[in-house]
Amino acid sequence: MSSASFDPVTADAIAEPSPSREELQEAIEQLMAFRDRIVSDVTGMGQKLKMPQQQVAFTLSQHPELQRIESVLAQLQLQIAELA
Repeated sequence: MSSASFDPVTADAIAEPSPSREELQEAIEQLMAFRDRIVSDVTGMGQKLKMPQQQVAFTLSQHPELQRIESVLAQLQLQIAELA
């Protein structure tokens, strides 16, 4: 008997072809639009609440979704660079 276990995530990654440059670019554009929408919403709320601009900027810098989006964008841009 083999001691290796089945990993469905790895199996899926092996079975699926790598994304094309166009697919990566589309994902980047969608993430950037989502990021811009979050920034706009948070900025708008800050203005309605009459928060100081520095506090709004700090809130944006600590926003977990924005941090995750930036991380994913960096990974996608690296993948595009590797395709070149």
